[in-house]
Amino acid sequence: MVSRIQVLKYVGFVVGLAAKFVTGSIFVFNAYQDAIKTNFNYTQTEVELLASMLNVGLGIGFVPGIFYDRFGPTLTSGAGLIVSVPVYLLIWSTVKYTEFYSKRIWLMAIYFFLAGFGSVFTYMVALNTNVINFSSKHTGKIVGFLNAFFAGSPSVFATVYYNLFTTGDSTIAENQDFAGFMLFFAILYGIVNIFCMIFLRIYKDDVKDEDVFITSYKDKNGIVLDELTVAVNGNSKHHGDMEETDSDPGTNSQPYSMKQLMCNLNYHLFIWMFACASCVGVVYATNLTVTSKSVHLDKYNDKLTIIIPITNAIVSASIGIVSDIFKEKVPRLGIVIIGCGAFSISLVIVLLFADKYPLFIVATVFTGIGVGIIWSLCPTIMKELFSVEHLGRNWGTCLLLSAIVSFGAQEVFGLLYDEHVPEDMRNSCYGMNCVQEGYGVFVGVSVVGLILGAIILIRKRCCKRLSATDKMA
Repeated sequence: MVSRIQVLKYVGFVVGLAAKFVTGSIFVFNAYQDAIKTNFNYTQTEVELLASMLNVGLGIGFVPGIFYDRFGPTLTSGAGLIVSVPVYLLIWSTVKYTEFYSKRIWLMAIYFFLAGFGSVFTYMVALNTNVINFSSKHTGKIVGFLNAFFAGSPSVFATVYYNLFTTGDSTIAENQDFAGFMLFFAILYGIVNIFCMIFLRIYKDDVKDEDVFITSYKDKNGIVLDELTVAVNGNSKHHGDMEETDSDPGTNSQPYSMKQLMCNLNYHLFIWMFACASCVGVVYATNLTVTSKSVHLDKYNDKLTIIIPITNAIVSASIGIVSDIFKEKVPRLGIVIIGCGAFSISLVIVLLFADKYPLFIVATVFTGIGVGIIWSLCPTIMKELFSVEHLGRNWGTCLLLSAIVSFGAQEVFGLLYDEHVPEDMRNSCYGMNCVQEGYGVFVGVSVVGLILGAIILIRKRCCKRLSATDKMA
């Protein structure tokens, strides 16, 4: 019989899905960026600044993460409501004062920063609450489905934008109702945060399905080598001074202090790998319509802008299930490395064949695969390697680094694009050469992420071998 607590957990999960769906709207920027560029006469570098600040706002996730760890989901949702709704109303009002804002890009950038920052409060509530509420054996599935809604929502919002907020030819910026779209977001954020405040709680079952205990790894002289807090489902086995569990021997659920975390090499390798991979995905997705316009494929924007979200959603939903089932045979990190490889393949294709519509679609699908893998599995890996206790802080710090790297990456892309804009053109560039330099840089960035992921995987395997040697001794 299903208990009341279990029902409340599932209700919270459904609300979490809705919250993630709404917060995914920040990645629909590529649909309306041309309207911003035209209305305010911004250069591509200035438009990249707005996209970067939106992502930096999302990247200040450690602040809402720490806030959540301290005050819980209700107050965190309230904070998201207070920040998100007013800032979207401010952005909505900017089209009435285009001359004022065309000369004050810094003020518009602050608005977009706050829009991203407000969304991450809602993001953290949806992610952390459900990860805590459900057993660790379901973490991959829970995070996967949450990310599927987060990832898939831009395709829905892009479709809504092109069908409900445009008139006539949707490729003409003047026909796009950017302001109405921002008002729509203000209403959505208000509704979803109120629902989060009402329904998202941390629930504890009367009977715990996990027992937490302390175990020490000792050498044959009795000296403690490492002390781990391990969560098991009643399947621990004793071997001398060692505890062996059915969980991954490389999994450490011991809560780290911030100082310990900053001194942990695996953490640095992990967050830099994620930063490299995620910044490639952000730059590609943000500049998808810029690229299509440069190679005269912008008539397909309504189709191109939904490819990454749909692919991302499908991958996110499936990869969580697959990684939970096969995590003993196929490490999650190995799948993340495959995701990094998908980015490299995507960039090489678009670098050489962006002007070929079928190949442009293939490149975009590969980007969607990479984004789906890293955003679904990396929060799960973060929990498994560095404890669920400070997940908000740990994952938030990872998001911050990703946002900083993405900020620099987007500005680099914008500067390289603007260098090719002819003087007689209105901030627009046409031809493959407009985007090739930018994508060439990010091929290298994607390869760095691939290498860092491989290093972490090798280190984990070495640790397993050492653990096995200790057990035999």
